[in-house]
Amino acid sequence: MIETSKHTITVPNLPATMHGFRVVQLTDLHRSQLTRDHHLRHAIQLAIDLKPDLFVLTGDYVSNRPKDIGPVAGMLQHLHAPAGTYAILGNHDHHTGGSAVASALKHVGVHVLQNQSVKLECGLRLVGLDDDRYKLTDVENSFRDVSVGETVLTLAHNPALIEKLPDIPQTVLSGHTHGGQINVPIFTARQLRRIGARHYKAGWYELGSVKLYVCRGLGNVGVPVRMFAPPEIAVFEYVKG
Repeated sequence: MIETSKHTITVPNLPATMHGFRVVQLTDLHRSQLTRDHHLRHAIQLAIDLKPDLFVLTGDYVSNRPKDIGPVAGMLQHLHAPAGTYAILGNHDHHTGGSAVASALKHVGVHVLQNQSVKLECGLRLVGLDDDRYKLTDVENSFRDVSVGETVLTLAHNPALIEKLPDIPQTVLSGHTHGGQINVPIFTARQLRRIGARHYKAGWYELGSVKLYVCRGLGNVGVPVRMFAPPEIAVFEYVKG
């Protein structure tokens, strides 16, 4: 059962063009023997049916097999939104072949952000960080074009990157943890530390002016099951506060 979680992002100086702007996040698809295609196709259709203004993808489209890159990109080509579909890469993407994953996503119309930002027509500043587990993150370059007062949405695969970001008002969307996947206290805490996610397991966190949401994602690694961490599609709506 895929859970669709719904969230409101309140921004005091939100541009009028963004009131009611909706973002759908998909993360950690992990196309492999452990995450079946019918599950991913179902998730993607659920996301399409939500009819967002923007799709964001926060990494780990594959686990470790290069032959999975083309098929998962083929599934993601069906994501169409008025403001587009934007993606970052995760550690498993780089492990499998980061340039190949990025190329496949671009080929199907997905915009890949690697330590850079873009300002959308609606006024949203979208920042995309590359993966920190492969020491590819460049925070300074990613935020180079960010101006004071902009509405900033940052994509960072590993939620622990919140501790390296500039202390400016922004919302960060992450994945990486699968919400623990096998979510039992001692085991999960140890696994989070092992993958460099510190204590950021799932849901909302706040550090200074930065608000972080960690989505549980869709796929599996290690074992083909989840326990107390159901797969998730996250939906965010911007409102002026």
